[in-house]
Amino acid sequence: MTAKVSYLGEDLIFIISQPRSGSTLLQRVLSGHPDIQTSAETWLMLHPAYGLRYNKGIKTDYDAGFTTVGVKEFLQNYTDGEQVYTDAVREWARVIYGNALLKGGKKYFLDKTPRYFFIIAELYRFFPKAKFVFLIRNPMAVLASELKTYVKGDWNVLSVFEPDLRRAPAWILAGIELLGTQAITIKYEDFVADPERNIAELCARLNLEFHATMLNYGDTPVPKGKMNDPVGIHQHTRPSTDSVDKWKELSGDSQSRHLALHYLADLGPDTINRLGYSYPEIENTLRAGVAKGTGMIFPWHVAITRQEDWSFRQRALAAYYFASKKYGRLAGTIVAGIQLVKYLLKLLKHCMDTGYRI
Repeated sequence: MTAKVSYLGEDLIFIISQPRSGSTLLQRVLSGHPDIQTSAETWLMLHPAYGLRYNKGIKTDYDAGFTTVGVKEFLQNYTDGEQVYTDAVREWARVIYGNALLKGGKKYFLDKTPRYFFIIAELYRFFPKAKFVFLIRNPMAVLASELKTYVKGDWNVLSVFEPDLRRAPAWILAGIELLGTQAITIKYEDFVADPERNIAELCARLNLEFHATMLNYGDTPVPKGKMNDPVGIHQHTRPSTDSVDKWKELSGDSQSRHLALHYLADLGPDTINRLGYSYPEIENTLRAGVAKGTGMIFPWHVAITRQEDWSFRQRALAAYYFASKKYGRLAGTIVAGIQLVKYLLKLLKHCMDTGYRI
């Protein structure tokens, strides 16, 4: 028989969002509450949650596929089943989160890890009594922030954020639907436009007393750790609307507008509208600007795909783009051709060495 587990996450608050959605700002405001302990992004629950995703999602030196098969067989044949794993994860989480609460002298731990959008269902199963706060922001603003903060013109970097851009919105919407009335949603734009009202309402949903001093997060200690907003949070000491419409600047650059329009099309009207935004309004805004720069465009479908997953055509487009930028179009075509021949020869040698037949 499984041991009775009493811990169901009663002292946990999760913020679920796309990265660059203002989650660090919301975290800093909430961490100004005297009962809340937080940290930089913990990423704590991802490995345990993925532990039962058999043969999916984890790459390891020891072969995660074999591991999940072994764990599954062990649970099926020698324990009361997967519920034992769930109970063990709960106890493990109770010890770790509990220690942080004990050390900080607080009642609730706020875990702000954006990529928890991958494991909303598991988190809800592990911790049905936890509070789940879904922070929604215009995806075009998320893209604009990614481009400015991390990509900075190096288009190959964009693929690192493919899950955050393409997959997160659908997972977040699915999570809100799954939790139903237990889902606490807040829109970034509403939050910064009227922070006092929105945070007061959020505190009420969290069963916490609202303190107006929470809004002055400049007086709140910065969570320790590198996994946090490196730029925006430091520009103000309380919520501000300064960045709400900055995404509209995407329309003023031909490359950025190209990426934004294709990202918008990837998400589609249904997702955009369900998030609470107008697809036609966003599209019209992006197309209305006078875009500067009429040179070469790095294609969205190449930029958003990891280099190791490029098709030959995508590799050719990237080689031509970068070579042309460096050497000019004519010389760039020659250089790109040489690079692609070298790539094909390397691929052929690998096939011959491994005995793989093309």
